[in-house]
Amino acid sequence: MTKMFQRKIVLLGDPGVGKTSLVQRYIFDTFKKDYMTTLGLNFYVRTFEYPDVKVKLMIWDIAGQKSRRKIGLRYLQGASAALLAYDLTNEETFNNLPGWYRDLKEANGRDVPVVIVGTKLDLAQSQHLPLAYNVKKLGDTPAAKANLIFTSAKTDTNVDAAFNLIIQEIVSGLIPAPDISPKIMKEIATKILFFVKKDDAWSKIALNHIEKVGNKYAIEVETIDAETDPKIAEAYGITSLPTILIGGRQLVGIIQIAHLESIMHQIIENK
Repeated sequence: MTKMFQRKIVLLGDPGVGKTSLVQRYIFDTFKKDYMTTLGLNFYVRTFEYPDVKVKLMIWDIAGQKSRRKIGLRYLQGASAALLAYDLTNEETFNNLPGWYRDLKEANGRDVPVVIVGTKLDLAQSQHLPLAYNVKKLGDTPAAKANLIFTSAKTDTNVDAAFNLIIQEIVSGLIPAPDISPKIMKEIATKILFFVKKDDAWSKIALNHIEKVGNKYAIEVETIDAETDPKIAEAYGITSLPTILIGGRQLVGIIQIAHLESIMHQIIENK
């Protein structure tokens, strides 16, 4: 009889450390030089089959706003494990890991297994930078004793290995099943496509409004530069920028926050 493990994995870390690049490489085996900032969260599923064992990973790539509380501790609830990511070329992002771990623990009411992931290995090596910082800065937490691995999404170095460290513990039964509220699962089933023109003032205002809504709901937001990806914009019939696609609606221009929240409420209640 095949055993089925379903686990929620969260990616945490400061803005710009490369969390989205890491998971995009892992899920799709792709790398983009310029990713838009993650708003709210990105949600991915990947399933693995082994002899007598099936593992379904629900991977939550959570936005790394400077104010961590903006993401809402509820996004972290039910996490079975986490990847705590920092930029090997930016020591400050390593120093901030204890704060991310405290939020993770507070949200779950327990210590959560983690893997520490140093990103942008290719840049660190090209700049001849030291690869490790003082682990004592992680304090007296399980994070200080966690596996540490250096990765590069650009060169596809150790990306699979980072996630495999988590999978090994799942299969061995060391990581508990998640407890995710049905409401949040409804929210993550909603996706916003946000078509913008890079460096456009109106797009920046609309982006700010979406970010505020993304901080309230666990929604996935994909930001698409219509100039860089014109075929995608054409496929969706986008003729003006900025444009938001949400719940079958096409919203053009700067949409007020209250209107977006009202639409989200309708979508969630009707699911």
